[in-house]
Parts: sequence; C-alpha cells; structure tokens
Amino acid sequence: MKLIANLSLQKKIILLMLILYLPLPLLGQFWYEKSHKVIRQNTIESSYQLVEQVNRYVDRYFQDIEHQMYPILVNDLTLQFLNDSVSGSYDRFLRSNRIERELLNPLTSNREGIRGISLVNGEGRAVSSSSFSSAERRYKEYNAKITKTGVFEVMGLEQDEWSPPFLSIALKFNSTSYSTNSGLLIIDLKLDEVIQIARNVRIGKTGYVWIADSKGSAIYRPGSHPNEGLSIDYAKAMGDKRQGTLTMPGESGDKLVMFFHSNTTGMSLFAEVPLAELNEPLLQISRISTIVLLLIFLLIMIIVSGVMYMLSNSLLTLLRLMKRTQLGELGVRAPENRTAEIGSLYRGFNKMVDEIQRLIDTVHRAKLREKELEVKQKEALLLAMQAQIHPHFLYNTLEFINASAIVEGNRKISRMIVSLGDMFRYSVRNPNETVTLALELGHVSAYLSIQAERYESLSYFIQVSEKAAAQTSAINSMLQPIVENCFKHGFDKYKIVPNYIRISEMQVAAGCLISIEDGGGGMPPVIMDNYNRLFDLSGDELLELEAENKQKGIGLLNVHTRLRLLFGEPYGLFISTSGPDGTCIDILLPTHIAALEQEQQGGIQDV
Repeated sequence: MKLIANLSLQKKIILLMLILYLPLPLLGQFWYEKSHKVIRQNTIESSYQLVEQVNRYVDRYFQDIEHQMYPILVNDLTLQFLNDSVSGSYDRFLRSNRIERELLNPLTSNREGIRGISLVNGEGRAVSSSSFSSAERRYKEYNAKITKTGVFEVMGLEQDEWSPPFLSIALKFNSTSYSTNSGLLIIDLKLDEVIQIARNVRIGKTGYVWIADSKGSAIYRPGSHPNEGLSIDYAKAMGDKRQGTLTMPGESGDKLVMFFHSNTTGMSLFAEVPLAELNEPLLQISRISTIVLLLIFLLIMIIVSGVMYMLSNSLLTLLRLMKRTQLGELGVRAPENRTAEIGSLYRGFNKMVDEIQRLIDTVHRAKLREKELEVKQKEALLLAMQAQIHPHFLYNTLEFINASAIVEGNRKISRMIVSLGDMFRYSVRNPNETVTLALELGHVSAYLSIQAERYESLSYFIQVSEKAAAQTSAINSMLQPIVENCFKHGFDKYKIVPNYIRISEMQVAAGCLISIEDGGGGMPPVIMDNYNRLFDLSGDELLELEAENKQKGIGLLNVHTRLRLLFGEPYGLFISTSGPDGTCIDILLPTHIAALEQEQQGGIQDV
C-alpha cells in the first residue's frame, strides 16, 4: 500500500484502469447470472403476491356475504320458525311467507351474486327465496357434512335440472344459546362473480387462476369439467402445506403452480403459468442491456483514461496550490496563461483565494462590531424597561390612605402604610439583579394587601411553597404588572367588582410554572392568540419588536421580553385561558438547588 501511495497521479490512473479492465468479463458474467436469478425470483414473488391478493379478495367476498346473513339468524321470525313444532299448516305458511318476504328477498334483491337463500329447521321444513324443495332435499346431506356449528362452510357445486351450476355454502346454528333446536342456513351463489374474479387475473400469456373446494374438486377451472378432482401429482407435491409454490412438468415445459388454502371458506386458489412466459421477456432485455452496458462502459473507460491522463498534470499543479492554501498561505497564485476549462479553473482558484482573504478580514471586523453593539443594545433595553414603571399606583394609594385616615380613623391605615413601605424598599433594588421568587412574592403580596383594603370583596391566594419560592429564580417587578392588568383589564374594563386573584405553582420538567388567575372578564380569543404568537418569538425578534413599537409601561410583552433575555428559552409567559369566567397567565421560571444540608419543608400561604 505504501508503494501505491508513493506513485504519481498518472501511474495511479493507469493502475486503476488495469484493475477495472481485467475483472470486467468475470464481473459481467457474475452480474448476468445474479440478475437472471433475481429477475426470476422477483417475477415469481410478484406473481405470488398477485395471486395472494386475489385469494384475499375471494375471502373478503365470502366474508361480506356471510356478514349480510347474520341479521337473519337473530330475527324473531327465524327463532319462531326453528322453535315451532305445533302450529298448523296455515300458520306455518304465513310465517314462511313473511320470512321470505321480509328477510330473504331483500338480501337476494340487493346482492346480484346471491341465487337464493334457504332456511331449514330441525324437522327438515324449509323456507326459501328460490326453491324450498331443493333446500329440503339437501338438508340431510349438508347437515352431515358440516363439522362445526356457527361457522359457514362451502358445500360445493350444485345443479338443478332447470338452472346452471351454482355454489352452495351453509351454516348450522342454534335458535338460542340455551336451546337445542338447530337450523340450517343455505346460501346458493351464482358462479358468475366468483369466475369473474379468477378471469380478471392474467399471469403471462397462457396462465390462469382456478378454484377448488375443500375436497379438491374444481369449482372453476378453464378447460375442465366442474367437480373434477385434484390430480395425484398436485396433491403429493402440496403435501400438508396450506400455501406455497410448486414447479410441475407441463406440455410446453415446466410451469409454476401457486396455491393458497383459505381458512375462511376452506377453498383453495390455484394459479398456473409456464415459467418461460414469466421471465423470458425480462431475461431477453437483461441480455441485451448487459451487452450494451458493457460496450458503453468500455468506451467510456477508454475516453476517461485519456482525458484523465491529460488532465493529471494540471490537477497536480492545482493540488499543490491548494495544499499551500490549506496551510494558511493565502498569497499563492495559479498560472493564468492556460486556456479552456483549466484556465478558468486556475483563474477561479485565484479569485477564491482573494475572496477568502477579504471575507476573513471583513467577518472579523463585523463580528467585533456586532458583539459590541449587541451588548450595548441589550443593556440599554433592560435599563429602559426597568425605568418604565409609572408611579400612578403609588400616588393613588397615598391619596386613598390619607382619605381613610381623615374620614374613618381606621387601623387599616397602619397596615397599608407598612405594605406601601415594603413596596418602596423593594422598588429601589438594582433593576438588573436576579431575585428569588420568594422576594417577588413578598412584593406582590404587599401590593395585593393594599388592594384588599380598597376592595372588601377581594380575596387573594398565594399558594406557593416556601421551598419552591426559595429555589426559583425571578426578575425584579415581574408579578406586579401582571396583577395590575387583572384590575385594569379584568375588573375595571368590564365594571366587575374585584372578587379573587390566585397565584399558584406547579413543578414541571423545565422548572417552576407560576399561574396567575383572576375572576374578571377575559380578552377575546384573537387577542389571546396574538399574544401567544408574540411569546413564541426568539430573544432577538423580541428586541426588534420592542425597538419598533417603543412600548411604554410594563405590560405582558415587556415582562416576557425581560424573562426571555435574562433566562433564555423556554422561559417566559403564556396565556393558557381567557374568557368570561376569568384569565389564567402562566410564567415558566428556572429553578436552582439551594446549598442546604437538609431540605426545609415548605408550607402553603393562603390569604
């Protein structure tokens, strides 16, 4: 291998041509034999699958007929007919007439393939849509043939003096599950549809499909008489197999015989076709295509060998230049005095090297500027977001506290002042600082306690465990804007007296899911869907949206943007429900494991 690796490109090409030329005849012969075998096998398999589909179609044909007969078995008229042994002749006549008119005739009218339907009771009396005497005549024979109760079985071909041959199937059944009275349902089928199924299948030029009953007697076979038995050679070759293929001698050579035994009907489906008809056309095409391909391959190899030999020097030159470029030497140049494709290739190589050098310099400078601008933009946006909180709520609250102090002199003034002080202290924290969910819940709890003093009808619930609150990361002033929206858009907009607000948590795979629910009026579905589509945007897209809209106020999108920028995907907001009964907004936050030796058992806060 080392010796071959040290050879020049021209010598390698010559060696490659010799390696390809020498085994070519052997490969051609091997390919022909394998293709001959594969073509024959594929042809047999495709024919086998075709006949198998026909067999399944025949099964479905009989199953469909059987399913249509089941309503007869459970009809009250049928049960009366089987169990009646004392009625007079006239009553039996009337009942038989009703069965024929209401049960049998509609089925024979709707299904052209059914010649007649007969129902025979245990005493041998029959009612039939065609000939009750024929059914009574066949009753004892069929009753003895049937091996299982409740299963349709093929009885074979029958023929009356006044009609062409027909195929009979029969079912032995009991009138009820606890009764011993039995009956026999006989269905006479026209052979036209069964024969047409077999005739529609063409295998080769002279191949054909034929059908035999459970005893091997032919129901339909071109060129033979009905009820002709299966030959000894066929039976011996098939053995106990229920399906498969055989190769049997024929008048014009070997023929392929495919057979399938149906578990549904007990019949067997056979297909016979001379082997020569199956694969001879394909093999002829294979021989011709093999010769043509060999000639074309030889011609191409000769041409390619010459062209490759002439191009080898130029390729070696280009290869050496590319190796130097790969090592970082971007100042190399290929000779541009060549013509045709090689000259274009050399000139293209020179342009490529120049462009690579230019792009490296450009990309390096652009990346530095892009990173610098991106950092400054995100810092400015975060600062701008934090600076947007309006103080109108604090002013309104102070006015309300003052009015309460003057008019009522109530102790709730003290509670409101304490809550307001907590809010002031929390608001002066570093806006870029990541806080725990516990701090954020304390802030919004102070806000809700003030609102509860304003609205006596308001009840609020903070159902978050201490453990989850301590281990979950949040951002400053995250919950208050959402709770404010509950009052502004849920209660005030719809003139609803504030009733309740609930904040709860649920642990999920990605972190902690905080749900904020209110009992106010919800937003229209279109607006909810628009918000959720905005919440699916990436961080860069959210930045562009904020810059374009220049939104004022800390709204839902503003809070979501801050969460997405600080924590990344999939953290942020999602509106799960919104309607006349209220709105539920979910916030997905990341969690961290507290560095404690023992986990403190968390409790639930309910207010």
